[in-house]
Amino acid sequence: MQHQTRGGGRARWLGALGLVAVLGAGEARAEPLARPQLRADPTPVAVPIPGSSLVRGRAKVIVSAPIDAVRARVLAFGEYARFMPHYSRSKVLGRTKSGEREVYMEVTALHGAARFWARMAVKKARDAAGVETYDVAMLEGNVKDFRAVWRLRSIDAGHTELELEVFLLPRLPLPASLLNAENLKGASKGVVAMRSFVEGKR
Repeated sequence: MQHQTRGGGRARWLGALGLVAVLGAGEARAEPLARPQLRADPTPVAVPIPGSSLVRGRAKVIVSAPIDAVRARVLAFGEYARFMPHYSRSKVLGRTKSGEREVYMEVTALHGAARFWARMAVKKARDAAGVETYDVAMLEGNVKDFRAVWRLRSIDAGHTELELEVFLLPRLPLPASLLNAENLKGASKGVVAMRSFVEGKR
């Protein structure tokens, strides 16, 4: 799918579908994760999209919960409207013809004046490092593109690294700089909202 630099739309939306965080860094001796890192706010990272001036937003946190609990919440797409910033509707539609989960997501922007929706397919993969990846890609919608990727990695019995990568490209004509800023904020807000949801704080 090709992305164009022009086009796009304002959206304080995402938070869009939450994973991987700050690993305790390295003293010579093995110790548990440093407590300040557990609550640290994520620093979003811009992931360039080749051939354009657009970026995807990526952010990660550490969740105080085992990976099974985190996975269950990440895949609870029907609950997203309860806690994800700017989500107005979310529901599970069933399965696609190829057997993937099919979900519906709707977000609002411009103080409710704009509504973006998409029907999405959820694909699962696992890489060699033991990171679980859930790729949520648009099948149809009223935007040019909508994508979210969740990544989970077990740190220990009680902590999971959680990362979210997001990209929303509306049809409204807005500058790339604004779209990039919104996608970066969306990734950060989304992964923090998921962490709170998993830890029972919402």
